Amino acid sequence: MSTIAISPRSANTSYYNPDVYAANHTEPIPAQTVPETDPCQAPAHLRLALDNIFHRSAVYRTEHRAIIEISHAVARAVFEIVAGYRTVNQLAFVMEPSCIAKLRRRALLETASYTLEPLPGTAHGQIISLHLDRCLSGSWECTVILGFKYRVRAVALKIEPWHGRWQVTDMELI
Repeated sequence: MSTIAISPRSANTSYYNPDVYAANHTEPIPAQTVPETDPCQAPAHLRLALDNIFHRSAVYRTEHRAIIEISHAVARAVFEIVAGYRTVNQLAFVMEPSCIAKLRRRALLETASYTLEPLPGTAHGQIISLHLDRCLSGSWECTVILGFKYRVRAVALKIEPWHGRWQVTDMELI
């Protein structure tokens, strides 16, 4: 994957400044070289335009950020529980009891082959990708893929609003 860096052109260049262009050139200024407005200042300018196009509000952005933080933290904690490095009760405040029971059963099945001390690089996975999808009901479906030292795992979460906070109502480990 390549990264492309786009930097705004300086206002001092002859391309944007008609006075500098006129001082350095004798021919008339071409019409396409003089911008009608200032170039786009920052990503915030683009974000506002996209918010208007897609009818997104400030509430959507804060909600989206909260869902990203919750799914990131819960996914890592789920795999630490399954690996035996964390207790299931640590997620009781954010998960429904049915999810806790499912996670407890899965942890009992998978922790038989693990030791108490994790191997270096295996305790905490690195999040490779995180995909979010907002449902019409107001809930969010999240898929998180974590990479460990020798393995890649995925978890799917359904996060719903519950009494003014977010709660994980369904979870599947893959």
